[in-house]
Amino acid sequence: MEDSIQERQDSLRKTFSNFKDADGKWEFLLGLARNHKGMDPSLKAEKFIIQGCASTMYLVPSFNGKTIHFEMDVEGGTTNPLISRGLGALALQIYNDQTPAAILSVDPEFFRDIGLNVGLSPTRSNGFASLVKQIYLYARVFDAISKR
Repeated sequence: MEDSIQERQDSLRKTFSNFKDADGKWEFLLGLARNHKGMDPSLKAEKFIIQGCASTMYLVPSFNGKTIHFEMDVEGGTTNPLISRGLGALALQIYNDQTPAAILSVDPEFFRDIGLNVGLSPTRSNGFASLVKQIYLYARVFDAISKR
């Protein structure tokens, strides 16, 4: 069985608590970015662009009636997209393949708890907040669909 969101968050809290300084956090995010497989280019449609990102970030949901699977990718923008891609990959580590109800039951403030609000440029911070907001909007929609 897949880990719960709480278990995933606890694991990441432990990982982030081991970083001695901000450099460790950024290296971790860059590693996530480099290891993220991206998504099929055919899925990249304008309707899936996350608004407010410095780079062009796509978030494509699919719902199997029980869980939501997200595909995410980032294309270059005015800045190096690796940090944005790493942030997106981190969000997917937590929310991917979870039920809409599970997503809606957790507080997105988790990302502040592990220090991701410190050191991000305003554009990246806004873009990441938009990504998380979009994940929760998809969860609300799919939760309503599953209750029909």
